[in-house]
Amino acid sequence: MTLTTAPRQTIIVAGLGYGDESKGATVDYLAAALPDVVAVVRWSGGAQAAHNVRHGHRHHTFSQFGSGTFCDVRTILRAPMLVNPILLVAEADALESQGVVDPLGLVTADANCLVTTPIHIAMNRAREIARGAARHGSTGLGIGETVAYDLAVRAHAKAGETIGNFAAPADAPSVPALRVGDLRDQAATVRALDALARYADPLLQAVDDPDAVCGTVQQLADELCASAEDIAIVDDLAGVLGAAMDAGTVIFEGSQGVLLDEWHGFHPHTTWSTITPRHLVGELEAAGRRPFVLGLTRAYSTRHGAGPMPTEDRRLQLPEPDNREGRYQGGWRTGHLDLPALRYAAKVAGRVDGVALSHVDMLPFASRSGVPLLVADSWNSRREPLGSPTHHDLAGLQALTRPAQHARPDLMPLSTDPCEVARLIDAAVGAPVVLIAAGPQRRNRVLVGEMGSNRRAG
Repeated sequence: MTLTTAPRQTIIVAGLGYGDESKGATVDYLAAALPDVVAVVRWSGGAQAAHNVRHGHRHHTFSQFGSGTFCDVRTILRAPMLVNPILLVAEADALESQGVVDPLGLVTADANCLVTTPIHIAMNRAREIARGAARHGSTGLGIGETVAYDLAVRAHAKAGETIGNFAAPADAPSVPALRVGDLRDQAATVRALDALARYADPLLQAVDDPDAVCGTVQQLADELCASAEDIAIVDDLAGVLGAAMDAGTVIFEGSQGVLLDEWHGFHPHTTWSTITPRHLVGELEAAGRRPFVLGLTRAYSTRHGAGPMPTEDRRLQLPEPDNREGRYQGGWRTGHLDLPALRYAAKVAGRVDGVALSHVDMLPFASRSGVPLLVADSWNSRREPLGSPTHHDLAGLQALTRPAQHARPDLMPLSTDPCEVARLIDAAVGAPVVLIAAGPQRRNRVLVGEMGSNRRAG
């Protein structure tokens, strides 16, 4: 398959690292460069996304809105993405200040999406505080707690029972977890929030967090229901998606990177979401669509917070205006290009048809700084040191994590020529580089190869 400028394409954008691979900027560029983009679909993660888009004087960190919003492209929120309606409204206000007209009018939400509430956020932060130095690197935005609570309810979990790697603070209630569709019914919202608050109370009482301010159940219900009033909530999301794909090009914007995937990342420093696109590919193909999977990588490695990162080099000091240390997530880390990790990411993704390579402007910058970027083609003399978990269990994840924890990267010089780096990545991923970025702006990106090296978005 190739990515072209033909109409009615289906494109999946997926990070091949630990996140921060320029997903937002790439989606923004494609929305401007391709002739008929009608929707951006957010299909994983939740409000923890931080997809930075810069175009001229405009800059926004996209969280739940699709990163095509500056091009007035519609956003579709599709389960299993998690939705935080309160933060969605706040993001809409920020976008309106950037000149977007009626941002919430551009949003369609799947009624089946789980809702992340201030209670989930407080639970998340309480657990991270309790972990102390053993923190997992959470963003502190309640993502894991939202999923874990739903799982606990479905499993009728008892107090102390382990859900993933979380201990249930109380017996799970019989009331289902709150979903976006419930926000159309005030009474249903109150019932769901009351059950959640009772479940969370033992955890919140056990940890002193001065920032944990949730309000009363009624106050939360009022705010959540009001937040959803201007969002188009649909029960037939498949029908909505089908109509969009019939009308034009649809971009599925992933979250984070596959090295943080819940079943393919390095446990416990992973997310509670499926980041790999293979299941989405299967669903789309079953519906008669043939998606193009665009994998994203920088010319070097980056990571937020704790967890294995074999090529990390603390001497590397590269400009990073949009990423910094977070209270719960931890520090920003930089390392050399890691081909074994990239090969593994491409393998677990299931299929990668093309690659978007970003931050190539850092190649000469690093060289001039005195700490040039390098490349690892192997760890401990092994080109493919990582297996793939065969079962969805913590034992399999731990077996995957150990080689990464004890990896010694075999580093070699890395060319400062983007074309040479692109050839290395072609070989590692098994797919051509079709887009190259040499800066943060839309104008710094160019389509190459099958897409035409002279096309640029303005």
